Amino acid sequence: MTLLDAQPPRPSIKIWKPVGVGLGAVVVAVALYLGFRNYPEERAVARFLTTLERGDYREAYRLWQPAPSYTYENFLHDWGEQGDYGKVREFKILGSRSKGSDTVIVTVIINNVDPPLELLVDRRTKGLAYSIF
Repeated sequence: MTLLDAQPPRPSIKIWKPVGVGLGAVVVAVALYLGFRNYPEERAVARFLTTLERGDYREAYRLWQPAPSYTYENFLHDWGEQGDYGKVREFKILGSRSKGSDTVIVTVIINNVDPPLELLVDRRTKGLAYSIF
């Protein structure tokens, strides 16, 4: 075997390790971003429902950030003890999804009542509303 018959050297594994670690870091970063992207909006819904569990309806109404046409009496009709769900005793956030760049739809089940309720959360103000979607 002569020098001209020699095979070219194979790339070292040392090059592939950093590439693999870099790709792994990107995958983890994307997964974390997608998993926690709507976390602040989910937390806003959890805070609202926890406030209802405590029976602090004035604070819950403030957290709802209603339009002027949605009065406190309307709110109590919907969310008070005589409302659609009765007194909120328990809830579970099932998930969330973005609707455009300004809105998140949070799906929640309240007092184990089906079907789940979808609430809109404004990304900027964290105000809540019933979902029209």
